[in-house]
Amino acid sequence: MNKKSNLAPKVILLLFVSLCLAIGCSKEEAPNEPPPVGSEPEPEPEPEPAVYFTLTVDNTNTTNTDYEDNWVIVYDSNGNVLDHKPYESGEVLEFTALDSDVTDKITVTLFSYRERTIGYLEGETSLTCEGSLSNLVSYPGISKGSHWVMSRYPSRLPSSSTPNNLGEFTLTVENIPRSGSVPEEYPILNNFNMNLEGNNFGNLSTLRFPEFGSGGTITHSTEYTKMVENGIRNLENTSYLMSILHAEEGLKYLFFQNPDQGSDLTIDYGNFQAFDSYAYFPVVPENERYTLQMVGYENETSFKTHTGYFCLEVNDVNNGMQIPLGFLDRFTHYKTFFNINFGDHRYHYRILGPKPNITSFPEKPSLAFTQNGINGFDFSTNANYIRRTDYFAGQEPISAENCHATYWKIECTQENYPQLSALPDELYTQYPNLVPFDQIKYGSSTIYLQDKEYDEFLRDQFDPTYDHILKYGDITEYFTITRE
Repeated sequence: MNKKSNLAPKVILLLFVSLCLAIGCSKEEAPNEPPPVGSEPEPEPEPEPAVYFTLTVDNTNTTNTDYEDNWVIVYDSNGNVLDHKPYESGEVLEFTALDSDVTDKITVTLFSYRERTIGYLEGETSLTCEGSLSNLVSYPGISKGSHWVMSRYPSRLPSSSTPNNLGEFTLTVENIPRSGSVPEEYPILNNFNMNLEGNNFGNLSTLRFPEFGSGGTITHSTEYTKMVENGIRNLENTSYLMSILHAEEGLKYLFFQNPDQGSDLTIDYGNFQAFDSYAYFPVVPENERYTLQMVGYENETSFKTHTGYFCLEVNDVNNGMQIPLGFLDRFTHYKTFFNINFGDHRYHYRILGPKPNITSFPEKPSLAFTQNGINGFDFSTNANYIRRTDYFAGQEPISAENCHATYWKIECTQENYPQLSALPDELYTQYPNLVPFDQIKYGSSTIYLQDKEYDEFLRDQFDPTYDHILKYGDITEYFTITRE
């Protein structure tokens, strides 16, 4: 019994060693066979070019390639030209390169060239010359792989058709009180900008259009003024709104229906009513020129189709008054627009939807830059802004011998102003009137205090999936400042 017990472990150990040797042998690799004589190793695959930018030019794009040449030039973030191509409506352009040759961000520049007839002054004489206009716009900070679609993106929904035009009628407004404080002054202060050459005839509009006649007369009696305006369109089944900003009576309005075909219409100023409520615009400072405009809309559909009434438009009145803005309960949405030109700078404000609440005008921002050219342009201002547009220009068309202009603008933020370089030689050869890159000088900047952020601005320009229809509460506020 003891012999059998001592033998069993030895047998088990022998079997275990044999099994390990068997497993080890099974794992040994077969010897490598030498390669056939004359064969070479497989080469590594070459990297393939990839699409880094795509431009689709929709057939509805506003570019008219019949009389205008159009190009797109792409720069890397170091200012080197990657590629350039011409484009026509309906084309799709793909820009390709090795991925390692393209920076993560690129700058896309759109270039258009057309010949034109321009006017200029020689002393006090107006002359014309045959020349050319070259326009360039650069968009920096574009992500590699982006796809733009150039198209006509409407900001308004389609509206119903214009009513049938029955002809023209003459509108007479009687019994307008003379100014008591300054009787010799004409009391009406508002007029459309398109009709500033004559006397102020107030603001007349339908749901779709401002309306003004082909001419008119103003007559005065001791106490009253009579206004006669000729050649107003008679739109069938249409309600007209007339507003008059009187020097002493303030802002009043009257709705009336179009007259019968072939008839004229006389209304009495005594029937004009006060608006349901008012807000008062700040006193407009002395300036070269300004426009203040407010349009009222009866509902959101009216607002988004731009079928509203002109409650007020005032141009260039500087008598120290606070201009009243009139609101009616029937209006749910408004558009308020103000633009003022001081010569060396311009201020613009627009609000869509709510009633405006403008209590003061911002101060003109300070502006400084260190050099004139595009590359290395160093811009600073004390204003907080969300984006800006810098304008550069070459020769100005001021004579028959110098009738060619080159304009280059750059859309950017404070952080992404681009590095750029001269256009490809091919373009300077094809368009010899292009001003050389190093001769283009800084002219002005538009500083957006309120508006779309840069990325949203790009989507509004080139993204078909973006909602381009105007939105309630949108505000645009900017200064355009000319270099001193």
